[in-house]
Amino acid sequence: MGRELIGYYIGNNVQLEIAHRKISNFDSKSRPGNSFILRETMMRLFLYLLEYGNEKIATNEQILYHVWDLHGLKSSNQRLWQVIQALKLRLVALGVQHDFIMRIETFGVKGYTLKSELIRPFYFYHDNCSQIER
Repeated sequence: MGRELIGYYIGNNVQLEIAHRKISNFDSKSRPGNSFILRETMMRLFLYLLEYGNEKIATNEQILYHVWDLHGLKSSNQRLWQVIQALKLRLVALGVQHDFIMRIETFGVKGYTLKSELIRPFYFYHDNCSQIER
């Protein structure tokens, strides 16, 4: 059975669609247009945090390398901070807890982690053509 990660649910009402780089609040009480299309770098950052900052610390160095350097972009701690802040603002605007993305500085390690209890990936299963939440 083949499966493909197609997105994430964040909290109760926010959904990230990977293919469309779209994050939206799907609560029936929210006003229409309550969504954002993420730029490529912000999307790579968010996906990296969802994969590697979920229940552990993704260090600044790891993030800078995987999100910027590997894609031929100039990385810096200042740029990382700016994109994190912009991402947090979008998430809060959609109703995600303000501390969903947490900055960690401990024992000389600086990085970010996510509140893993709010994250649920969802997959497309190829053999039976169904979408199943996990």
